[in-house]
Amino acid sequence: MWLLVLCLILFLGGTGAAPHVQSRIIGGSECEKHSQPWQVAVYNFNRIQCGGVLLNSQWVLTAAHCFSDNYQVWLGRHNLFSDEATAQFVHVSGSFPHPGFNMSYTEIHHRVPGLDYSHDLMLLRLKEQVQFTDAVKPAVMPTQEAETGMSCITSGWGSITTGAIKFPDDLQCLEVQLLPREDCEKAHPQEVTEFMLCAGSLKNAVDTCVGDSGGPLVCNGVLQGIMSWGMIPCGVPESPPLFTNIFKYKQWIEDTMTNNP
Repeated sequence: MWLLVLCLILFLGGTGAAPHVQSRIIGGSECEKHSQPWQVAVYNFNRIQCGGVLLNSQWVLTAAHCFSDNYQVWLGRHNLFSDEATAQFVHVSGSFPHPGFNMSYTEIHHRVPGLDYSHDLMLLRLKEQVQFTDAVKPAVMPTQEAETGMSCITSGWGSITTGAIKFPDDLQCLEVQLLPREDCEKAHPQEVTEFMLCAGSLKNAVDTCVGDSGGPLVCNGVLQGIMSWGMIPCGVPESPPLFTNIFKYKQWIEDTMTNNP
């Protein structure tokens, strides 16, 4: 339910994107159908590239390391290979990565200690407005910082195995707990900053992985994070993944949407 080097490069081959920050759900289970109506599948032509979150009728939030040369989005999906009456398909008319994210990281095909993946956010402007339904609804933005210990849900169509990559047909959900930042600092050689949320489990091998990047972290019904990066390989015990802390970016999100109608 959250990138990885060779595995993700093979998965995204030919799309022009190579996020090595991680993203897939390990240890989760199939979501209740349409229980995550803000969930977006971000495609590059005919391949799912990342997850995303619907903010309003014309904007989707995802991870900056998902940057590519072409996007389309699916909303209202549960099974990506079924003909679902709830599904809506929309082209993207513009992409706006956060200016603070180091886009050169998308060209690094291996993990480097000390790298700082802060500001890993990107807004996608949709070419047409989506229709809100029971299966398609915007996420609720946070009004205050998330608190350590909160129980949250992350979701995505990323790989569900830690060895050979295996992608599910159905949307997967994973319950995680917000952990102290120190737990992620101990687990990862990369920088863990105030702009990130550490969420997972220190007891079980639950994780996000290839294909989950850009997906939501929802706590008590409120969007608190966007899946950014984690351990390679996925599912390593005591190595929780990192999410971009949405509360820190509310003003940038609002300004970007207002200034790019």
